[in-house]
Amino acid sequence: MFGSRDWNSLVSCVVTTVCISSALVAPCLAKDAQMPLNLETDASLQWKDCGEVNNHTLQCSRLDVPMDHFSHSSDKTFSIPIIRMLAKNASATGDRHIFLNPGGPGASGVGFLRGSAFDLNKLIGEGFHLLSFDPRGVCGSIPKAVCYSSNSERAAAFASNLWDLKCQAGAMYTRAENKAKACEDMMGEYGKYISTPQIAADMNSILDAIGQQKMYYWGLSYGTTLGQTYAQMFPERVSRMVLDGVSNLDEWYNSFLFEESLIDTDKIFTGFIEECFKAGEVCPLRSIKGEQFKSASRLQSYIDGFLHELEEEPIPVYLNSTNYGAITRRTLVTNGIFFALYKPTTWPSFAKNLAELLNGNTTPAYNAYSESWVLKYLVDESTTFIGLNDNRKTGENAPVHGIKPVYHHISSRPEMSYLVSRCGIDAEYYPSARGSAVSTLSVEEEDLLSSLHALATKDVFLVRSQV
Repeated sequence: MFGSRDWNSLVSCVVTTVCISSALVAPCLAKDAQMPLNLETDASLQWKDCGEVNNHTLQCSRLDVPMDHFSHSSDKTFSIPIIRMLAKNASATGDRHIFLNPGGPGASGVGFLRGSAFDLNKLIGEGFHLLSFDPRGVCGSIPKAVCYSSNSERAAAFASNLWDLKCQAGAMYTRAENKAKACEDMMGEYGKYISTPQIAADMNSILDAIGQQKMYYWGLSYGTTLGQTYAQMFPERVSRMVLDGVSNLDEWYNSFLFEESLIDTDKIFTGFIEECFKAGEVCPLRSIKGEQFKSASRLQSYIDGFLHELEEEPIPVYLNSTNYGAITRRTLVTNGIFFALYKPTTWPSFAKNLAELLNGNTTPAYNAYSESWVLKYLVDESTTFIGLNDNRKTGENAPVHGIKPVYHHISSRPEMSYLVSRCGIDAEYYPSARGSAVSTLSVEEEDLLSSLHALATKDVFLVRSQV
């Protein structure tokens, strides 16, 4: 924190709830994904101790779930890793588990609980066991959602820099079509069943396996989409839900871009600048190259000007013969600014890195926000599979010209919202080639999704607490 000013004070203002690709909220690191999982696999959930947090036992297991919950035409399965932390005042059986999902899509629930169990226990207390899992396709799931046979191939795909194609719809469409074919080759028939409705059905299977009648659930960010979907599919089983950072379900299942997630981006960026200014000299951005800024607005104008210059002239960075690259406006905005806006506890470290960059020291910002930093989190393509499958409404290819009105729309947004939208357009458009990709990675439960769309439109996704 910056001196006496508590930057957490703006947490309540942060409403830029978005889907964080690469699962930054609960990372499944590449080195972790390659480690063998010492978990039991059994339909009745044979638990095995797998760690301890603050004198609380962690237990792990696996559950095989149908590849397709909505058709029994195949006996193929996904193997889902599950973890729980035992509470001291809750029985090992019965209805005393709270299900947790950290978001994404693509975040590891197992990693989330391991990393956050201490804090979660303080918040929730000893009355409930805490339970989480890696959704199908994610991290420790078998199979895992992948479009590349190795991390080096994934890194090479990033090196091709799809973002430079953001104004070249035809080229991007072609790249996405090839990506879809690669995903199909790697995943076969499993790919089209990696979707939110299927994951919600997996949750119900886990609920059955632990012998619990009612669902207690806490979902963050995308986890609210999963929670809303579960509540509609299995309303009779919902007891209580906490939907934290609620996403727009209709937009998730129907929209080309998640526009609502950017409504307050500029406000939060301004809030970041203002809090820094109020913090005084303890905020390193107050003085750049010897210049003391006399107002938050002048500081913000200076940063905006730097971002415009960075668009025209990216800054080369050379650390050694194997570690070099560039700081571009896109990497700084998407990997630095936008992530910081999403998580205010990172504001002090971001301010320090940004100040170093503005003062001419590129190393901290490059190490923190370059593409190599992002790649260490990308060990699967579950975010892509879930996002495309959920958004599919027809089997038709998306027209190449569809990008143009979207680009014009987002380019009319305020400065930071425009930058984030524009720089992230590959994540939303890249496979819109949703067109070519969805023909391969599509869900088949169209009736279910149509029902979800209609219900979301009518705003009937209301989860009522049961006393």
